Amino acid sequence: MIVLGVSETHCATAAILRDGEIVGCASEERFSRLKNDAGYPRRAVDALLRDLRLTPSMIDLVALAGVEAFSRDWMNRVMHDAAYAREYYGVRLDASRRRLGSRARKLGAKLALAHSAPGKVRLSREERLHPVTSHLGVGPDRVATLDHHTCHAAAAYLGSPFAGAPALVLTNDNSGDGLCATASTGRGVALTRHEATPSAPGSLGSFYSFVTLLLGMKPGEHEYKVMGLAPYASAGSPERAAAVLRAVFDFVEGAPCRFAWKQRGPRYGLLLKATLGLRFDGVAGGAQRILEELLVRWARLMRARYGGERLALGGGVFMNVKANMLLASEDWVRDLFVFPSCGDESNAVGAAYLGYMVLCARAGVTPAPKPFGPAYLGPGVDDHETESVIRARDLSARYRVSEHERIEEKIAELLVSDGVVARCAGRMEFGARALGNRSILANPADHRVAHLINRMIKNRDFWMPFAPTVLREREADYLINPKGLASPYMMLTFPTNPKRRDEIVAAVHQHDGTARAHILDEAWNPAYYRVIREFERRTGIGAVLNTSFNLHGEPLVCSAEDAVDTFERSGLPHLAIGRWLISKK
Repeated sequence: MIVLGVSETHCATAAILRDGEIVGCASEERFSRLKNDAGYPRRAVDALLRDLRLTPSMIDLVALAGVEAFSRDWMNRVMHDAAYAREYYGVRLDASRRRLGSRARKLGAKLALAHSAPGKVRLSREERLHPVTSHLGVGPDRVATLDHHTCHAAAAYLGSPFAGAPALVLTNDNSGDGLCATASTGRGVALTRHEATPSAPGSLGSFYSFVTLLLGMKPGEHEYKVMGLAPYASAGSPERAAAVLRAVFDFVEGAPCRFAWKQRGPRYGLLLKATLGLRFDGVAGGAQRILEELLVRWARLMRARYGGERLALGGGVFMNVKANMLLASEDWVRDLFVFPSCGDESNAVGAAYLGYMVLCARAGVTPAPKPFGPAYLGPGVDDHETESVIRARDLSARYRVSEHERIEEKIAELLVSDGVVARCAGRMEFGARALGNRSILANPADHRVAHLINRMIKNRDFWMPFAPTVLREREADYLINPKGLASPYMMLTFPTNPKRRDEIVAAVHQHDGTARAHILDEAWNPAYYRVIREFERRTGIGAVLNTSFNLHGEPLVCSAEDAVDTFERSGLPHLAIGRWLISKK
């Protein structure tokens, strides 16, 4: 059975499932080079089919995540048109006078007379299916649409390593099909939803996005910056900010429970008024505290109502790795799985799993979904492609270009001497986290490399920490992980061991000593594992600094062409593509 799962919202993504196993997954942004590109991911679908040697005629079902969908132009406009985004989020001096017009638009939308936001176009089923059917040549009978949060839950539970054991499955995001959160029980291959929280009164995701906007950053993209900034707040300021924010937004127990704005009015204005006079880092700290507090309260309540010692998490709010760390520390949590890159891009995987269940039911076959394994699911780079790019761009005339049979050893040597090497090898990772194949690597013991990477390559905000990849065998040397939780996708943060912290100092948050660690098993990526082993042999350090291979505001590199282009437009000293090494003179 072949299922194509598709998510069409921001960071549109395609996933391919074959006989119960996810064998391919990639986001459209990697091919269009437009960050968080939305709509039907035509290029990603083509790339995956080509890489897996499949044809559209071999697809048994196309599973679309979400019951409703909006136009690509509108979704991209919200993400990339700053003026429109400010209008959409209500950042206007005359916002109070426009409330009546906004209410009229919302009423018109309910009566199907108007759209709730200027330019917001909800697609009809025919409009939504046309790009799919015309591209793949499949009939509408081979296309299914599936509930947004059910897709999140399916990815989290069926993708987990729990092997059908009972688990509490929680989803939490900004909004999808009218909901912002659900609580379900997973058992075997079945998901039973217990309650669902509507997004209209408010959502944790929307609250955090409005704070992101309030702090001058891009909502829907820069929430991770607020999380990174929060620990820098001076003593007492997060508490003061949390107190005023709690008066605006809070958690309401009920059946179902709700996340709700406590005051009426434009939400941006409410936050602006509440935080007037507070330092920006204090506001970030207060918002992070609110999110952590409410998420833990909600999870405890759901566990009290529905039970569960294993926890499977999906939805964009769980991209907040600091909150995940607190959930992991709860006494009642025996095991925890956070689906990798669990924003809407993960719904392509959830839709593929659910589509597989539909096909099995139709065929009278017992489903046997396989857990989500290594995230290296995108197209690969090969030596022929790399050599073609090197020749076409005449790189040897401007750089030192060499070929190495044991490229991993050469990378390790450079990490010891020069500190920074970009690596583009094998299949591309799915999701927002670079896991070694599209990564910039550095010596984690050299505190200077963080400044170097930020100044010459990433152009990131000074407060943003980097992250380490740690060999599984060396985990206890660097991380405090009493439950032995797996972290193959960089979805958890851990306290670090103060006795060995100096060995990974450049990959640790400078203010709270935590690390968003990628714990690497050799079987999941043998070539990347060899790089770190060779580095360890030379230095005694069983970890490297690992950050995504991209320029600030751009998607991760995908192809050899992307890698070379980013190398030439940055201050990167070395680029390893496959077995080729390109170094600036």
